[in-house]
Amino acid sequence: MGSYRVAVVGAAGYAGEDLVRLLSRHPGVTLWLLTSRMHRGKRAEEVISGLPDAAGELVFEEPEISRLCQADLIFLALPHGTAAEYAVPLREAGKIVIDLSADFRLRNPRRYEVDYGWSHPAPMLLSKAVYALPELRRQRIRQADLLAMPGCYPTSILLALYPALAAGWLREEGIVACSLSGTSGAGRRPEVPLLFSEMSENARPYGVPRHRHMAEMEQEIDLLAGRKVDLTFVPHLIPLARGILSTIVCSLGVDIRPEDARAHYLSSYRDEAFVRVLPLGDLPAIRHVVRTNRAEIALECDVARRRLFLFCAIDNLGKGAAGQAVQAMNIRLGLPEEEGLLW
Repeated sequence: MGSYRVAVVGAAGYAGEDLVRLLSRHPGVTLWLLTSRMHRGKRAEEVISGLPDAAGELVFEEPEISRLCQADLIFLALPHGTAAEYAVPLREAGKIVIDLSADFRLRNPRRYEVDYGWSHPAPMLLSKAVYALPELRRQRIRQADLLAMPGCYPTSILLALYPALAAGWLREEGIVACSLSGTSGAGRRPEVPLLFSEMSENARPYGVPRHRHMAEMEQEIDLLAGRKVDLTFVPHLIPLARGILSTIVCSLGVDIRPEDARAHYLSSYRDEAFVRVLPLGDLPAIRHVVRTNRAEIALECDVARRRLFLFCAIDNLGKGAAGQAVQAMNIRLGLPEEEGLLW
């Protein structure tokens, strides 16, 4: 058993289930407490398949702060707005909190209010939270006690854009990102548009003109670029349970050969265990990353028109949620970053 006791609040949602599966086999931590109001009193194995015996015997409890404070680290796999209600007392108790909701991703509470429709429930904690995309914020994650995990769409888009933004290649005209997502990204709510009969053999855009994830993407892209960058983002639902494929088109302000662009991307991610830059001519596919914590990135250059095409595939519940949260936990606790994440 590992030396750190961890709890998962909201353990019966899609991201929560994946967290439980990963943590139940993680050698560096002990999965100690699971909460779910809907499944209170049930054993974990009755709700979540594929658990080892010890984890399967855990019983879902009510999310009581006094019980949660007996853990060393708490994952919040809760809806936006609800997570902050738990983060405040847990942080007051000195606990490490890893939040998978959007409650602490944005630095500006006004932007949160505009995109989520209500006042931020804990604005005093925003300055203390770290936007925990490991490949970009590793040093800050090591010292933070409130980790705001990025959204799934922003993870795919920021990983694809980061090397180009850091190199200063892009023009002012802006960035256009189009993402295709499996339906698990919408959570487990029983909504008609997500029914099998509605989604099978179908695809549709949504969240236009402004998806909620736009705010965090704009915030982080502007930080990486060191200036205001215009972003257009169009998400689509496709008939898959899980996975995201993002295509990003940018205008280049410099002349660069495709092989040099790829060499820069390889250099940028050479030490990253979970990011793979594909050879020129290869493009990512969701099937290669599903149920993993990996991101596959590819690029192509239209030299004549000075355009850069970027592609990134991730699992929205893996690198876009639970897997990335465990990766951040490993960094924060000083554990090997790949521990518990190699399928």
